[in-house]
Amino acid sequence: MTITTAVDHAALLRALRAAVRAVRTAPGLDTLAALSSALLAFPTESFRWNLEDGHLRVLKAVQFAEESQHFAVIDHMDDAVTDLTRMQPSWTPAYATVAMADAVQLLARCHDRRADMEEQPFDPWSRAAEAGTRLVAILLRRTDARPADTVMVRTSAEFAARMRAAVASNAVLGASQFAEEMARVWGLFRIGPRRPYRNGGAVEWTRRLGGVSYRFELVEPGWHPDHPHGRVRVFRGDLREPERSVSLTARTSRKVIDRFVSSL
Repeated sequence: MTITTAVDHAALLRALRAAVRAVRTAPGLDTLAALSSALLAFPTESFRWNLEDGHLRVLKAVQFAEESQHFAVIDHMDDAVTDLTRMQPSWTPAYATVAMADAVQLLARCHDRRADMEEQPFDPWSRAAEAGTRLVAILLRRTDARPADTVMVRTSAEFAARMRAAVASNAVLGASQFAEEMARVWGLFRIGPRRPYRNGGAVEWTRRLGGVSYRFELVEPGWHPDHPHGRVRVFRGDLREPERSVSLTARTSRKVIDRFVSSL
């Protein structure tokens, strides 16, 4: 009987973690619905009050993201920007107002949710705002002269992707924390969410794996004289000396590093 229960618990956690990964990879109504289903599969009747309360909070975060009107505005903005590439620039292009209005509306939402963006550059809303600011600048310039369409479309797609991630971020974080707590309660392997932050010229993030909390440090190129192409170090627990230290080489391009940091 004990073995059956343990297998069921492991299956529930695997399904929840897979649903979380799916939302992180492609935030949207379909993946959020799948995450909700994975959460509802948990046997809440056996939960203590604090677990039941945590479970309810996560479900509410998922529901809030699902019921948000932002996904529709994001899709509308992206379509409006694409439409601009099929039109000749003018002082009053037909779809410029639509694209600009959507972009400004979404950008305002970012600032509403995260007022201290300079202090929290890796917050999902801060990342979305950075891309949104670039898109607004491109749209403003286009009233005088058309920029490269590929840049405009690519920036719009980046803003849209970051906005979707921001809308779903509370649900993703809450579900990840809930999965970690349930793994602890059931005696299974714990995998905590990543928590990135900037420390001078280094990007750092922490994550619990099993019973140990690890701190990872990425020193970007140009910040350390002994590691001109950057360095990655791994710290175990509260130890001051790194468990692993790897110097990056010229083969690790700036684009690869930027893409990795954006994925945190």
